[in-house]
Amino acid sequence: MLRDTGDRVDFNTLGFSADHIPVDHASHLLWSTYQNPFNVAQEPASKYKESATQQEGWLLDPPELAEQSLDVPGLGEQRVDQPMTGSYTQLRDLTDDDRDRIQQAAKTCLEEPIWAPISFAAFPSKEKLDHCIDLFFVNFQPVLSFIHKPTFDPTVAPVTLILAIASIGARFTNLSGAASFANVIAKLNRRLLLSMGERDPRIASSEPFMAAQLLQGIYGYCSGDRVLFNYSETLRWSLIQTGKQVGLFHDTPRRTPSTKSESVESQWSSWIAFERRKRLGWAIHEFDALASVLHNQRPAFSTPDLTLALPSDADSWEAPSAHAWMALHPWKTEADPVGFRLAARSCFDASLIDKIQLTDTQHIHIIMVTLARFVWSLKELQVSPLMDVVPDYMPIPDHKATLTDKMGDFLISPHVLKYSMATDDRTLRHVTQRALIIHMSYLYGASDLMDWLPALLRSAGFNKPARERMVKWGEEDPARVRKVIYHSSQIMGICRDFPFNTPYESFYAFYAGAVLWCAATLLASPLRDSICSDKNKNSDPESNRVILLLDRPPVNDAANWTANVLKWVHEGGRHIQLGMYGVPMLGSPESRVQVVQETVRVLQNMRIWDISRAFASTLRRLVRAVEVIDR
Repeated sequence: MLRDTGDRVDFNTLGFSADHIPVDHASHLLWSTYQNPFNVAQEPASKYKESATQQEGWLLDPPELAEQSLDVPGLGEQRVDQPMTGSYTQLRDLTDDDRDRIQQAAKTCLEEPIWAPISFAAFPSKEKLDHCIDLFFVNFQPVLSFIHKPTFDPTVAPVTLILAIASIGARFTNLSGAASFANVIAKLNRRLLLSMGERDPRIASSEPFMAAQLLQGIYGYCSGDRVLFNYSETLRWSLIQTGKQVGLFHDTPRRTPSTKSESVESQWSSWIAFERRKRLGWAIHEFDALASVLHNQRPAFSTPDLTLALPSDADSWEAPSAHAWMALHPWKTEADPVGFRLAARSCFDASLIDKIQLTDTQHIHIIMVTLARFVWSLKELQVSPLMDVVPDYMPIPDHKATLTDKMGDFLISPHVLKYSMATDDRTLRHVTQRALIIHMSYLYGASDLMDWLPALLRSAGFNKPARERMVKWGEEDPARVRKVIYHSSQIMGICRDFPFNTPYESFYAFYAGAVLWCAATLLASPLRDSICSDKNKNSDPESNRVILLLDRPPVNDAANWTANVLKWVHEGGRHIQLGMYGVPMLGSPESRVQVVQETVRVLQNMRIWDISRAFASTLRRLVRAVEVIDR
């Protein structure tokens, strides 16, 4: 874990941010350079909700009937002559031809089919559909699972959910045309989701429908298809709005205690329904929150509205039968679930450390996703037009550092963990996803790096204002550049050595490779002396010369490697030779091309999701740009 040195400002001093974790001022985990005489933390609106269901449309109660005729009603009974009252605006009057044109245009638009017809002649057999569904459950294993595999029945599941599952599962088959088939099925499902949601709003608010939308959204972001990608962004906002309307982000009333006469199957079914709803809410929250660090987009959900308890353990969720589930709970009395806000506070409030123990990898994942979302929110505040005129006692960079440092406390290297005899595949997968999120958050915490970087990538490195900002960014804080180099290298090492074919892997690799390209460009410029300067002026060049590989720790000397990295990040060292797999000397003229080539190689090995191809194509343009610049 890399922690900044220097004083930190209490999180509560950010008084104008709606999305923050209220912190106990007595906590020894944070300290402040600005003493705020008032506690500015506020209670969220969700505290005052009257029921589990959030009535977002309360101003429009009672609700309208589901079926409402759109036949144009009469206006002004049978009168056709408008009284001669004059005109306020003196605009030109409509003619009869204008009226007919408006009416005909509306009728034509409604009568013509919206979509071109689809041929189902090559629709796959039931065996192939079964194969796709099977591979979905084998390979699509998010940290927050929300489809209950032991009880999932494709013979009764809604069509939209089946198609969403089949499109993802098809990506993992070795059948010819699998990627094209998956995209077409996803586009077909998009039409079904749109039409069914329009025809019956009650279906659109059902859990299976929202689960299908969520899978469709995840698929669209990673499909490499523009239409599906844009629809995913629409779905993200729609899911949040629908979830709020049906109370998905609030705990439902606890199930009544089971009686002796209640069968094990009945208890299990009741628990599944309760847990599945909760997990769907968390999965939608994750889908929205990760949009900040993966797409640099504003999240649609306001975190204070979230009052869900954390999900139950994965073993209970994955229990294959009612008796297997019951065996995990022989005491038959459920422990009180851990509330999200309390769990989040426990990361910063020392008084809660003994009460809340965050050991479940799912719970830690939720907290890390939320903190990453907070880092993005602080970045958004930092680029607001008011930041240069607000009082100086609101140092947002310190708040970002506080968040990323706390996230670093939960950082575990998969390279180290894989040698633990007690580590199973699920834990390794969860720790890997957590590490990628944490390392990525450090990039978003590095001032405006992730704002000017996309502009530079879109122009293949030729955007002059972005290049000038890159140089200025490198001059401002050499230690920040070194920290970014470390975290980007770590992302590259994790994506290379621990690929799990998760949908978002290529996003992390792409941005890490792009940041390393910028770093190599800065290190190959006159800024190298500033970035790599050694605070120890009396150091001997030969005795201090070390080769430091930043992308993964050595197998037998991880502790010493970590110490060397910490020292380099904080102090620099002009006699340290930086490197990583495929890049022997980061900062040499050829390293600008080498880091891009290595990133492209990693992306090419991510063959399941086609978004990796688009990322690789963008990076190849950087290679050509380097060649042009060097001529």
